[in-house]
Amino acid sequence: MSRPRMPLRAAFPPPLPPGRAGDPGVVEPDGPFQRLWGDRLALMGGPAAILLQIAHPLVGAGVVEHSDYRSRPGHRLLATLDATLAITFGDREQAAAAAAAVGGRHRRVRGTLPSAVGEFPAGTPYSAGDPDLALWVYATLVRTSLRVHERYRAPLGAAERERYYRESKAFALTFRVPPGHLPGSWAQFCAYFDSVLPRLAVTPAVLDVARDLLVPRLTPPVPGAGVLLRAVTADLLPDAARRSYSLPLTAARRAQVAALTAATRRLWPRAPRALREVPHVRQCEERLRAG
Repeated sequence: MSRPRMPLRAAFPPPLPPGRAGDPGVVEPDGPFQRLWGDRLALMGGPAAILLQIAHPLVGAGVVEHSDYRSRPGHRLLATLDATLAITFGDREQAAAAAAAVGGRHRRVRGTLPSAVGEFPAGTPYSAGDPDLALWVYATLVRTSLRVHERYRAPLGAAERERYYRESKAFALTFRVPPGHLPGSWAQFCAYFDSVLPRLAVTPAVLDVARDLLVPRLTPPVPGAGVLLRAVTADLLPDAARRSYSLPLTAARRAQVAALTAATRRLWPRAPRALREVPHVRQCEERLRAG
């Protein structure tokens, strides 16, 4: 049986309702976190972030056992996108509602590993409400978004990178990551991220999810989209994750990434703002001006 296709328009989320005038939301307005996450180029990192998330055996088990990825390809990616944009650019009520919706879905995600995976023995319990797992999911989004920006736009300075991480903490708290679980600085965050990588291991079921994710079935079809998607994702993933998913950074993929990098760094800043940014950015600005 053929897999369902995902409408291309699903990757272009509509804006939120206007929101409460003057309400700044939970993320600092017009800071580096909003600037990076409001850039449509950040969408290129979505598959890499999800592959990192589900490479954690306990997160992967939750997705395989409780997700509808087979019947709704790309649904997890788009649901994550909608929630993150609402939390990042919405007013306080919209951010809280998005976080509550995510929490409601997560409350149903719990179980035990059916077999040993990596360092985790069979029977290890998992729950989407586990703060350690929530921290890892948050970390993959924060790290991948920054990697996309620094690859395809421009590197951030040390102070701006620190501010980016500081502003991201409000985003983490809305996803129920306790404050005590958050690394204090960007350097500590990177040390945490690197410490998790050796614990990652993928199962055949997770590889099946990855195959679906890396072979986009779009309608209308976009020639070459899958080839470029796999090259970008291989470039964004750490070495260990690339090996786990059998997604090597070949010479051909390096060349594709280099060409895309040259094009985006030169042409993207000159593109119309409506093309470069998700509509949530301007909507947030208008809500603040109205207040």
